[in-house]
Amino acid sequence: MSCPLTPPEQATVYAKALHRACLIMGGIEQLATRLRVPKDLLERWIRGEGEPPQSIFLDAVEIILLYAAKPGQPV
Repeated sequence: MSCPLTPPEQATVYAKALHRACLIMGGIEQLATRLRVPKDLLERWIRGEGEPPQSIFLDAVEIILLYAAKPGQPV
């Protein structure tokens, strides 16, 4: 599984949420497909290089919440 790490000094709530969603989805490619965004752009957001649009952030939060409601189940 490949999910970029966020440098601590750039660990915004956006980057943390996207990183957690990446882990849940099983990798950057799966999350990029799910969110319908280019992989390289998603990687930059996860590394804290800019902020995603609010809709992308909210989609990532939804992935996290669905996983929390049913741990271990596909999201």
